[in-house]
Amino acid sequence: MRHALLPIASMGLTLLLLTGCAGGPNSPISGTLDGAENGTMTIGKLQRGGYAPFDTTQVDATGAFAFGPEALAGLPLDVYQLTAGERQFYVIADSLSSMRITGTIESGKGLATDITVEGDIWSAAFAEFVRETRAVNDSMLVWKNRAMDSSLPIDARNAARTEFDAGKDLKMDIARRTVRDHKADPVGLLAIEYLDLSADRALAKQVLDSTQGLMGHTVAHRNLSNRLANVDKPRTQQRRRNDMIQPGMAMPDIALNDPDGRERALSDLRGKVVLVDFWASWCGPCRRENPNVVRAWNEYHDRGFEVFSVSLDRDVAKWQRAIEQDGLVWDDHISDLKGWSSVATELYGISSIPHAILIDRDGTVVATHLRGNQLERELDKLL
Repeated sequence: MRHALLPIASMGLTLLLLTGCAGGPNSPISGTLDGAENGTMTIGKLQRGGYAPFDTTQVDATGAFAFGPEALAGLPLDVYQLTAGERQFYVIADSLSSMRITGTIESGKGLATDITVEGDIWSAAFAEFVRETRAVNDSMLVWKNRAMDSSLPIDARNAARTEFDAGKDLKMDIARRTVRDHKADPVGLLAIEYLDLSADRALAKQVLDSTQGLMGHTVAHRNLSNRLANVDKPRTQQRRRNDMIQPGMAMPDIALNDPDGRERALSDLRGKVVLVDFWASWCGPCRRENPNVVRAWNEYHDRGFEVFSVSLDRDVAKWQRAIEQDGLVWDDHISDLKGWSSVATELYGISSIPHAILIDRDGTVVATHLRGNQLERELDKLL
């Protein structure tokens, strides 16, 4: 069985827990829910205007319920909303589903948080993402409350703000890691909702392309596609070449493969001072600039300096040979082998190479257009 995606932009901080097993043999969705006794359970499908209910079943005095075998008959892989009382939760299912749901339906309106769904391998991966994210959200709420507590000393409130900001970064890191690990399945499409689409356009586009065959028919996939289309694109008219990324900005993340096919992400180098170096094996000025980059890496690497090389090559063999010939010994080399059509050129507004962007340990852009000894002067300031 394979499952589709739940759009979670409306989920806020409440999420459901999912694990893997199987439900009853006759009912596609059954289970027992405390707090739902003697009520009804409704199932709905995501439409353009929201979730439209299409079946209802009775919950007995013990909280047990079971939809009939025909509830999902003939329905494709998609996201379905279950409603008990004034609480909702979501499952990823199709006509072959057989899952069992247990947990508690809390009083009041909103999303049910104490829910376990047994049924699918993707759901198990989503469960881990949910557990990590919810734990961070809980901690962030504690730190937010402390930061706003006027009875605390100012130092304590400032420390709480720092912890809260660290929680936001951690949540983004968890989401990016999950998306990268699940680019071609519903988990990645789900986790992309937690990211800033302006900063993560390239990653979101990769997820949409990878999941088109599996989930392109769903409203969830189309909704994300529409959202991405409406996000402001990088400026095409610049005062200066490669001027889209400016000092003081947060550097957008990117993840592509190295020459050996291993994926490497810029965000994996958080905590280091990083030179993001745009080049190509066919670019003469790039090859002449490479000795300056190598010299800087040799001198400052032990102090926490890394180079993240983004190639606009199309031929992996030529790319690999240039890396070896120029002595670019660092590990982080990426390319999608699309030349000027690379996702990197749009994401960073690259119109000419070589081009270098220096970011600090927090991922903030420090300097751009670095050539020759300019890089070493900046590194002396940072390291």
